Formats: sequence, structure tokens, C-alpha cells
Amino acid sequence: FFNGEVTAAGNFPATKVLVVGAGVAGLSAITTAASMGAIVRAFDTRLECKEQVESLKGEFLVVDAKKEDGGDSGTGYALVMSDSFIQKEMEMFREQAKECQIIITTAAIPGRPAPKLIMKDAVDNLAPGSVIVDLAGSTGGNCELTRPGESYVYDNRVTIIGTTNLISRMSWQASSMYSNNMANLLDLLCPDPKIKEEDQEKAVKTIKSFNIDMHDPVIRGMTCVHNKNITWPPPESVNKTSGQGGNKEEVQITKKTEAKPSIFSKRVLDLCTMGEIVAFTIIVLFFIVLGILAPVSFVTQLLYFILAGFLGCYLIWAVEPALFSPLMSISNSLSGVVILGGILMVSGDTISASNVLGCIAIGVATVNVFGGFAVSYRMLLMFKKEKQ
Repeated sequence: FFNGEVTAAGNFPATKVLVVGAGVAGLSAITTAASMGAIVRAFDTRLECKEQVESLKGEFLVVDAKKEDGGDSGTGYALVMSDSFIQKEMEMFREQAKECQIIITTAAIPGRPAPKLIMKDAVDNLAPGSVIVDLAGSTGGNCELTRPGESYVYDNRVTIIGTTNLISRMSWQASSMYSNNMANLLDLLCPDPKIKEEDQEKAVKTIKSFNIDMHDPVIRGMTCVHNKNITWPPPESVNKTSGQGGNKEEVQITKKTEAKPSIFSKRVLDLCTMGEIVAFTIIVLFFIVLGILAPVSFVTQLLYFILAGFLGCYLIWAVEPALFSPLMSISNSLSGVVILGGILMVSGDTISASNVLGCIAIGVATVNVFGGFAVSYRMLLMFKKEKQ
């Protein structure tokens, strides 16, 4: 099961597919396997393939080799890597063979036999019923046990497919894609002439001209000779990709100087900070002085004001807006208390400070009460069935 299966009788995990070589054939294999629900892993020595593999929902495997800077030769094929890199590569394939059920190899080097990447010990690590599809069978194969032009079962466990005529089986698709590439290349070499907006209505037929734009990275990368000058190989700025470290913006990292902790942030006996002790001491001294000098009525009203501040802070100010509707009854009760207090203050002297503040308190609290009832009523309507 490519995408896994879960039934009452049991379940099967999704198939894990390893694709070696993320070129045209490798990316096509990744797309097909991922669309069928498989877990796809891919490897390529060209680091710029990482973004392409991940865009197709595949996992890109990287060999930890500090001296290697990718294996792109600038021609679309991979370079021949060092012996140390190849040893780490073989070790990774042996570990991946223990988890994957399908291995598809597409690695090729032009003019040379296909590199041997999947050795016998890696094939022995595959589970019974696994399949190896060696698309490089025409040049010897990437698997050590591949028989070019033949498909067979190794050790009655692993099926190895080494067909060499896969290209001839898709001649129509290959010709269609190649012709599409050639048509796009000719459009790039013969761009449409730029016509002014005033002359667009008058222009009936335009003739394209052959133009080699050396500022175009595609044309510059494929041009060998231009104006009797050899332009091959192209500069590294043309072939360098983001996967190899090209076109990276330099980022200046500024070190932030850490501020030294002040004496008020120092903890005392691991209970509280010096700042908290100083603040508490100042508050206590303030209330002691206030209790000695201020009249009793003022102290009483100040305590009421402080308690009202704590009540409003923790019941209204510190509450999330999403919880206002469930707490609307509490808010209405508090507003009712405010209205009663405002009525008592209004009963004093006319146009006095207490009289004006009482009127303001009654007005604001009344708005809150009626608004609370309105919101509660709309909430109750949400739970009633509409009458047909």
C-alpha cells in the first residue's frame, strides 16, 4: 500500500521510497510516488536539488561532508565525488535500505559508466518484497546486482528491474517535451520586438529577429562562442545556485550588550527582589503616615477606592474579551452597585464635585447595564430555533 491502510483487521504503514538522483527522471519519480501517498526520500550530490525535492513533498537527504560543496558540474549532471564522500554515501544508503521498500536509482555521468551506489550489503538490508528500479541499466546500472536488460528476483526477496529500453517506450512523451523545450528556447532567442503603444494599432505584422542577450543567465550559460570570443565556461555567478551558497545576502549580526543587573533585581533569600521589598516598605510607610494625619472618613473612602480598583482590574480589565459575554451578569451586578453609589452621591449638594461625579457614574453604569442585557439577549437568541 503506497499510502498506507487502516482497517479493522489491521493496518499497514505507508511505503517509503528512496530516489537516488534528483534530475528529470528522479523528480518525476518523486512526484508520482508522493501523489500515490508514499513517504519519499531523495538524495543528490547537487545541493540545489534540495528546494526542488522539498517542493514536491519529498525529504532531501544530505551527506555530512565538509569538504564537498555540492556535486554540480555546471552541465546538469553530477561531478565524480571523492572517496570519503562516496564511503559516507554508501553508509547512508545501507541505513536507508533498512527502512525503505522501494529504491529508484537515476544517477548518471555522461560518457562514463553509471556509478555503483547500491551495493550488495545494502540490498541484503531490504525487506522481503522490496523493489529496486534501476533506470541507469543502459550504462551498467547504479545497483551492484543489476543485470542490464533483465528483471529478476534476488535471493527470492528483492525484485531488481534493470530494463534498458525505457526510453523507447516513451518516445511520444520524450519528443513532445523536447519539442516544447526547443520552442521555448527559440522564443528566448527571438523575442518579440518592442512596439510603442502609439504604433500598436498600426502594426499588423511584426518580424522577430535573432538576438543573443548575454545578460540573460539562460543564454549566457549555454553560449560557447560569441562574436569570435570563447565564452565557455560561463562565470560562477551564472551557475551558482542558492543551494550552493550563491545569491546570499550578507547579514550583519550586531552583538547586543547585555545590561548589568541592577541592585533592585537581586533576590533576597530566594523569596523576592530588592525592588519588591522597597516598594512594599514605601506603601506601608505611606499608609502609616496617612492613618496618623488624615481624617477617618478620608481613609475609609480611600480604602473603598483601592478595593474597587482591585475589583475592576481583576474582574473586568484582566479578563479576555472573548469571556465578556459569559461574565455579563457579574458586570451588571457591579454596575448596579455603582448606580446605587452614584444615587447616594447625587443626593448631596447641587453642582458639587460629588454631585457631578455621581451623575457621571450613574450614566456610565447605566450604559453598561443596558448593553449587558442586550448582549445577553442576542446570545440567548442563538440557541433558539427559528420559527418556520
